[in-house]
Amino acid sequence: MQIYMKGFLYAISLLWIISGSYFILYTTESRNLLKKLLSLEGIYEKIPSVVIIIASLFILLSAPQIRHPWFMVVIGIIGIGKGLLFFFNPKKCFEKMRDWYLNRASDQTYRFFGIVLLIIGTAVISWV
Repeated sequence: MQIYMKGFLYAISLLWIISGSYFILYTTESRNLLKKLLSLEGIYEKIPSVVIIIASLFILLSAPQIRHPWFMVVIGIIGIGKGLLFFFNPKKCFEKMRDWYLNRASDQTYRFFGIVLLIIGTAVISWV
């Protein structure tokens, strides 16, 4: 089980590094890709929230495998909270956040999120 959790941490770290680099280097393309992925209506709005919750649970389970487990616990709890918020969607907050993120956020905001993802991914992969 321990080797699978380390593998998961390596995979999620690489995903964060790749995503962060893509957001920084290809800002317009990443915005268009996210528009395609997040423009689903109806029951498909629940799929991203379930994926976030499951990934966050795996992050929490794998937290003891790194040097600073508190960091992964914080990331996991934030992820579960975000997934639950999007799943239950009080006052249509998912639509408001999606509209802001896809239509009104500046290119600098996408690059900032890319930098944050790159830093988090690099930190986690160095702590495994």
